[in-house]
Amino acid sequence: MVLSFVVLLYGKDKIPNRYLALCTFAIGVWCIGQFFGAINSNKDNVLFWTRVNIGGAIFIPVFYLSFIYSFTGEIKAKRKIVITFFAIAFLFLLSDFTRFFIADVGPRFDYPFYLLPGPFYYLFPVYLIFAISLAFSNLKEFVKRSSGNRRNQTKYLFWASVLGFGGGITAFFPAFNIPLPSLAHYFVPLYVAITVYAILKHNLLDIRILVRTGLTYSVMTLLFSGFYILLLIMFSKFFQEITGWNSIYVTAVLVFVFISLFEPIRRIVQNALDRLFFHQKYEYARTIKDLSDAAVSIFNKEELLNKVTETIKSTMKVSSVEISSKDEEISGFDLSLPMKANGRIVGRLNLGHKMSGEMFSKEDIDLLSTLANQVAISIENSNLHQQILHSDKLAALGTMAAGLAHEIKNPLASMKGMTQVLPENILDKEFIDKYLDIIPRQIDRINSIVEKLMKVAKSKDISKEDVDLKDVLSEIIKLVENNCEKRNILLHLDVCSLIVEGNREQLMQAFMNLVLNALDAMQYGGDLFIKTKFEGEKGLIVVSDTGEGISKENLGKIFDPFFTTKENGTGMGLAIFYRIITEHNGIVKVESEKGKGTTFKIWLYIKQKG
Repeated sequence: MVLSFVVLLYGKDKIPNRYLALCTFAIGVWCIGQFFGAINSNKDNVLFWTRVNIGGAIFIPVFYLSFIYSFTGEIKAKRKIVITFFAIAFLFLLSDFTRFFIADVGPRFDYPFYLLPGPFYYLFPVYLIFAISLAFSNLKEFVKRSSGNRRNQTKYLFWASVLGFGGGITAFFPAFNIPLPSLAHYFVPLYVAITVYAILKHNLLDIRILVRTGLTYSVMTLLFSGFYILLLIMFSKFFQEITGWNSIYVTAVLVFVFISLFEPIRRIVQNALDRLFFHQKYEYARTIKDLSDAAVSIFNKEELLNKVTETIKSTMKVSSVEISSKDEEISGFDLSLPMKANGRIVGRLNLGHKMSGEMFSKEDIDLLSTLANQVAISIENSNLHQQILHSDKLAALGTMAAGLAHEIKNPLASMKGMTQVLPENILDKEFIDKYLDIIPRQIDRINSIVEKLMKVAKSKDISKEDVDLKDVLSEIIKLVENNCEKRNILLHLDVCSLIVEGNREQLMQAFMNLVLNALDAMQYGGDLFIKTKFEGEKGLIVVSDTGEGISKENLGKIFDPFFTTKENGTGMGLAIFYRIITEHNGIVKVESEKGKGTTFKIWLYIKQKG
């Protein structure tokens, strides 16, 4: 009876759920009639409850057949058969309270009162066997053409039905004077137990959320009731003697304690039950939630979309995942969810069928809807981030043009001046020697500037491999150790293995530029700290110096090409560093205070922990 209400309450809009609810309700009526008939000693009362018992039993076959046809998707095709069986069931019900169906009750073998069949009753087992045979035949064919979780669902349903109806048929033995015991009251509970297991384990009717919630609060009720009674007895017996408080104060204290503890204990119980009965759902729900939380911090649009689609595909075991624009026509997907940001639909999250064959549950859809909206916000953030980057690039381009003009103008001015006076001094050997010395050096200087500029601008595909940043940083330290000793700079190295996918040569160049920049900031000695650690899926590299620091107005310009505060600097080192890190999908954060030093924090995705 309870199962019928649970199934109907949660899945009343689904036809299979309705018929299973009716079937289990009919079984409940049969059980109630059996129970009250068994505990009564008055013949008239036993006869009444026997008619109630059979009234429920009459509808079990037709409700079960309807459930199977709707479960296998053939209810419309088998409509005439179902109507015929309903007509027979109602005819039986009309005769149930007459002597034509149940003549009387009387002694049978070890039973003091048992059903004595009327003439119509002999048709009842024929009706039951015929209905169940049709249902079993339909289930057997469905098992052959189904796969994955749907196949497992059908198998559990089939064997639950075999046990339930196989045991139920034995109820006819005493009625027909066959000297075999009735085992129906043993086997019917097995049918219910296996059906409940199929719901919990294989999501038979997509009501696991309600069962999960009900199970949680049932356990909570038992726990709190037990503790409440125990504590009430203890407080009443001991606490009242010490304090003199009466029971109303004790009850108030206990109520306050239980209200305070309810939510944390509920979470503990819920997690324990999820791990025990809903392990797969628990794991993938947690993964989807973690992905939803992580999505808002990813600004690279391509990286975001790849991560979302791959995680959903592998976690939920779906055939395909695609994120499309809001106006794009879509087909071939089982589920399509709108992605909303700021009240606007910015795209759609489309999923193919589950490889297990099961349908998307309400819990699935709720989780995915939350994720879709988080991804939509992340896409909007990514677009905004790209706009900001574009603005920054335009500003940097102006700075770079000014810097380039300044850097090239100086050597060109020297070359122009020397060239202008060359005709007058063509025979002056000392002048010619000076000319041949200065001109090539100025040309080399211009060439060097152009090469560095090309390194900043270069963004071609690079070969990547597994690179251990511990090795890269250790090698850099070896190269700068002597320089540090001469400048009275102390090195503090605390690095662990961080394996990233990248280009070793470029990463070496990037971190070398960063370290050299830190050393240049400490003209009068100091401390250089290099530390690495894990932060989730990323590795964090921290490079700190105790140098002169960077002013707030200059902090936003340090990665611009040609921007420098050094007398002899080119302003290219940090620009090259930043370009390489961003090409490796890294994130850079700078903290600095004038006169106290600078800290660079670099996050790179790790391939594996070393």
